[in-house]
Amino acid sequence: MIARGMGRAYGDAALQPLGVVSTERLNRFMEFDTTQGIIRAQGGVSLAELMAITIPKGWMPYTIPGTRYVSLGGAMACNVHGKNHCRAGDFAEHVLSIRLVTPSGEAVECSPQRNPNLFWATAGGMGMTGIIESVTMKLKPIRSASLAATTYRVDSLEDMVAAFENYKDTADYMVGWIDHMAKGDDVGRGIFEAANHIKPEDGGAALEKFTMDDPKITIPCYIPSFVLNRYVMAIYNRLRFKKYSAWRQAEIIDFNTFFHPLDRLGHWYRLYGRQGFFQYQALFPETHDVVTQMRTFLNAIQKKNLFSYLAVIKYHRDGKGPMTFPVRGYSIALDFPNTRRVRAVLPQLDRWISDHGGRVYLAKDAMLTPDLFHTMYGAQSEDWVRYVRAADPEKKFTSLMSQRLEWK
Repeated sequence: MIARGMGRAYGDAALQPLGVVSTERLNRFMEFDTTQGIIRAQGGVSLAELMAITIPKGWMPYTIPGTRYVSLGGAMACNVHGKNHCRAGDFAEHVLSIRLVTPSGEAVECSPQRNPNLFWATAGGMGMTGIIESVTMKLKPIRSASLAATTYRVDSLEDMVAAFENYKDTADYMVGWIDHMAKGDDVGRGIFEAANHIKPEDGGAALEKFTMDDPKITIPCYIPSFVLNRYVMAIYNRLRFKKYSAWRQAEIIDFNTFFHPLDRLGHWYRLYGRQGFFQYQALFPETHDVVTQMRTFLNAIQKKNLFSYLAVIKYHRDGKGPMTFPVRGYSIALDFPNTRRVRAVLPQLDRWISDHGGRVYLAKDAMLTPDLFHTMYGAQSEDWVRYVRAADPEKKFTSLMSQRLEWK
């Protein structure tokens, strides 16, 4: 069996034909210290539910991924990251302890100090160590429910990287959007955005009025796959690029718009049709030629006659634990249509990333092979596999991903 939170992993991490344990009813809050900003909740509580309670009290998670519909257990199992990874690190770095139901059936309290090997094997361990029954985490203090954002257009990949370098020591959050339809010298152009928390006296929205807004529009059914094609996306990308100028545009933006723009569109995944899509996130270590490597990677995708609906770039610091995804460098996340051509090319991209010292994010992986997994994640991954095999010799917790990667 395998535990399943809200089913937002993009690959086969929470799929197991023999049995899936839903944590949807593990959705209770047990304790919230509003003075210290420490909260304890069951593993099935979503980030949306948590933030609806904590933000009006002046606290929020240090790390927020691209969707708020992620369970706390899933966030820990995938060790998610956000737009502030270079400042705040991974989700697990702010978890004080977890209560884990292990393969033996025993409920174990573990933290970086107590049963640390089990704690870090669970962080990013994709559910192999058991079911996360509860999570105790430290929250970040905030004064308002708004951010001061600076957004501007960059004309090249070099300019995009320079923007991250310029803001990495001062911005709370940074993210870049790449126009993946651009060709030639324009490859890597896009929009860069940096944001900082602000106080109410600087124009920030009052905390007590914060709510998790409902989607403004809901996609009622699956859209035929031919509708969202490369030509439509080329027009969208061009319009979005032209919307901004090289002049830095400052604005005050609310939390929901900045952190989770896609969640404001109900059932947004239906836009990709019934065939769905592959989200693929690759990390490029920060080396002297990282820009060249990213440009070569993006050009190679275009030469394979593929296109990505969206392309997002982030800057990372080194993560913690044997199964952490980030190392210091840049990641690019791409959304590919689910086609035969894409399925044929993704293994080639995995090989290229591996050969250049990078890695792919397991929560967004569907086709990685065992040998490339170990090459990407290094000797620590081999130690981790031995650890989870010893802890679960009867293979009680397995998934299609663990079987594909031969973890157990």
